[in-house]
Amino acid sequence: MSDYFPDSIGFQTVAYTAVASIAVLFLDFIITFDSEVCWTWGRGWSITRVIFIVSRYLPFVGLVMTVYYSVGSTRGGIPDHGIFTAVYDGVRWSSVAAAELLLVLRTYVVWGGDKRFLILTLVFTTAVSVTVLVLTYITASKSGDSTGVFEEVPDSSIVYGLLMLVELVLMTLTLYKRFKSPRSEDSLLMITLYRDDVIYMLCITLVSMANCISIVLLPPSYNALLAGPQML
Repeated sequence: MSDYFPDSIGFQTVAYTAVASIAVLFLDFIITFDSEVCWTWGRGWSITRVIFIVSRYLPFVGLVMTVYYSVGSTRGGIPDHGIFTAVYDGVRWSSVAAAELLLVLRTYVVWGGDKRFLILTLVFTTAVSVTVLVLTYITASKSGDSTGVFEEVPDSSIVYGLLMLVELVLMTLTLYKRFKSPRSEDSLLMITLYRDDVIYMLCITLVSMANCISIVLLPPSYNALLAGPQML
């Protein structure tokens, strides 16, 4: 036990959370695989399909890397952490970005395919994404002297706050459209789309909010506790 990092329990807890996230993601994959085959396989490639594939499969890679990162942190850090951290951040934030783009596309569908709406939301989300990338680069620079342990720097809470802002805006737009539209125009498909969108957006908004709080309030070894669920 002497080779353990002093805060190993915190990092082990983060690893357990990531493993649980993998289990949830795998269960969702099994449940929805037939729908994926029906609606995406055999169809032509498009931007929407690329975004879907990235958001569907890249989280598996990110979560496995999260487990490795967390377990390595219990032993004082991972080797070659500079290269690993750069790749991990790329995988993690690409997964999150793909999920956010899917939300934009779903909201676009809810709004009847209004291209002006799509342009406005893409401008908004692009501005937020650029800000997130800049902040991520700054936070990575601040943690450049890290020993290879998995800890979020305090400024990361701003990143999750910006994600929460995007999710709240999209959820508000979806709810606004739902209650503005005449009930007589709602088909069963649209009702289901509205319901599932709002439930999903609420869940990821709560996770983003919890990440903001945990980074600020929890000890360093615990503040990446919800890094795994954020990729779901």
